Amino acid sequence: MEKNSFTLFETLISIALLSFIIVGFSQNSYYENFDKQFQLLNDIENSFNTNTYNKNFTNSFENILIIKNDSEAEDILVKKIEYQDKKIKLVKYEIKKK
Repeated sequence: MEKNSFTLFETLISIALLSFIIVGFSQNSYYENFDKQFQLLNDIENSFNTNTYNKNFTNSFENILIIKNDSEAEDILVKKIEYQDKKIKLVKYEIKKK
């Protein structure tokens, strides 16, 4: 006599094993930390784009000397906006008109 289908007992065991596997992967998921990092990067990008900087950003002014055509020198004042934590360091320069 051939057996062509699963019994109820085999089906329940299969469902239980799949449930344990799915729960195990969801508890040890890498993506939870990834979502937090993505959200942090998105917030930083929005701050850079909208020029709304909070206390986590440092602002300073620097002079940059640019030499054009090997003879003409131009001194430019730039504003340096910097964000830095344990894993991320981002810098943005804005040219300030004299």
